[in-house]
Amino acid sequence: MTSPAKFKKDKEIIAEYDTQVKEIRAQLTEQMKCLDQQCELRVQLLQDLQDFFRKKAEIEMDYSRNLEKLAERFLAKTRSTKDQQFKKDQNVLSPVNCWNLLLNQVKRESRDHTTLSDIYLNNIIPRFVQVSEDSGRLFKKSKEVGQQLQDDLMKVLNELYSVNQMGCLAL
Repeated sequence: MTSPAKFKKDKEIIAEYDTQVKEIRAQLTEQMKCLDQQCELRVQLLQDLQDFFRKKAEIEMDYSRNLEKLAERFLAKTRSTKDQQFKKDQNVLSPVNCWNLLLNQVKRESRDHTTLSDIYLNNIIPRFVQVSEDSGRLFKKSKEVGQQLQDDLMKVLNELYSVNQMGCLAL
């Protein structure tokens, strides 16, 4: 009588073990999926940031060119002969100086926007590329380590199950 009862109990233990192992495997698989999703989201975010700053650099460069054209157009006007006549008159000299200062300020602003565009293209975007590559390597290494730990965990669970089976059979 003890044999059928023991056999039934052993079957229950095996079934419970199988259920728990399946749950653990499902959790471990879900962890790996979450890690993959995080990696994909971060890579996409970094790509979006690169695209944003690339477009922003283009806009800054276009703005810079337009400011330069604007300043040059009006500076060419002030260099005309009419402006030479204004410079002879002291009362008119002050507004002419302000006008020239304004145009020179626009030219400096144009150079500033060119510099900003260069910073985006030559510093920020390459840094995002580097961060993206580093993140990819870190996620890959994390996944390898996680997979190895999961494999080790499953190996230990199987060993424990085997030792438990041997103990049950010995009784």
